[in-house]
Amino acid sequence: MAGMEYVVTSTQALAKVVIISAAGYMLHLNKAGLKLLADVTISILTPALLFAKITKSLDRQMLGDLWLVPVLYVVLGLVGLVWTRWGGQRMRLPDGFRRLCSVAVFFSNVNIMLIPIIQGIASSPDSRFLLRGKEDTPDAMADRSIAYGMIIAIMNNLLRWSVGVAIMTPPKGKRSNALNAVDSFEPIGAADQPPMQQVCVRRDELLAPTATGALADEEGSRVSSDRARLPVKPAAGRRWVAMLRAVWGVVSPCLTPPLCSVVAAMVVVFLPALQSALLEKGTYAFSIWTSIDACGEACIPVTLLALGGQLGIPREEKPGGSGADYVAERELRLGVVLVLVGRFLVAPVFTCGALVAIYSYAPWLAPLLRSDPALFLTLAIASATPPAISLLTV
Repeated sequence: MAGMEYVVTSTQALAKVVIISAAGYMLHLNKAGLKLLADVTISILTPALLFAKITKSLDRQMLGDLWLVPVLYVVLGLVGLVWTRWGGQRMRLPDGFRRLCSVAVFFSNVNIMLIPIIQGIASSPDSRFLLRGKEDTPDAMADRSIAYGMIIAIMNNLLRWSVGVAIMTPPKGKRSNALNAVDSFEPIGAADQPPMQQVCVRRDELLAPTATGALADEEGSRVSSDRARLPVKPAAGRRWVAMLRAVWGVVSPCLTPPLCSVVAAMVVVFLPALQSALLEKGTYAFSIWTSIDACGEACIPVTLLALGGQLGIPREEKPGGSGADYVAERELRLGVVLVLVGRFLVAPVFTCGALVAIYSYAPWLAPLLRSDPALFLTLAIASATPPAISLLTV
């Protein structure tokens, strides 16, 4: 009977996800509508969800007690990355498609899928086995589980919108113009001439004697010619500006709205006075926070509607069988298998094995793992959630 109770609890937790996704499928949204939902979700709703949940559920003390959780998430991601690199090479998948598979296995959908599943489990009457004691309540258990999930979400978004972007970016064979500007006065040099050679040519033209000038002796002309060909370095200020531009060119693609939202939320969490002022009811600051929270509450249903709508769009076959972005049908199937095995088998087995080992042999690393069953369940669910990448973000 206990097994049937677990089945009922899990199906009730997934019912919300299935129902909203099915509604999105029946809407028959076109690609333009899905793109609009994607822009709204990534630019407004997801940042609002992250900021509201992190500032409400976390504090500095909890971050200190659960330091092992983000470390475990990073290790889990690296295991998934090694799996996809190894499997992708054995399957001879194209480099770009292998990068996509790596991101799909590395990053799980903890922002959207984790919260409704936990809320569904907490609302079930059969979830009493997750309570810490007689004084504990399902609502308190759900709040703690969401707080645990938000720690994972912090690492997920920090790495997804920085390391994930770097993984998806193909290697560049040429240096950027900003880097070329460090070696030359101009960002873009003349045709087929090294930057320093261009500088020397300009200096030669500047110091060359004019037709009306006085004639110098041969030795003086040779000295002037040698001095004219000395390489001239750009001013230090310009070099620093060029270097800063180069750094900004690397960093700016990673400064996405979700990442900026996580950073802002962490600043609030590490400033208790600011956090208390923001969450104090009856103030204008709390009105701002409730507005952000309202936008965040809309994130999950809108995203599930969009995900369901994607299932209603027929997949378009690419014409021809060549091109850098073309993925053959066989390679596509192998890539799907690689992601499914890594996301739903390798990651959960590794996570649950690591948690059992810590629980049995090193409980001092995570004391809450023994005192709160919800922590184990949250980490196990997070390790088995679907990939965080979809057509909305590609």
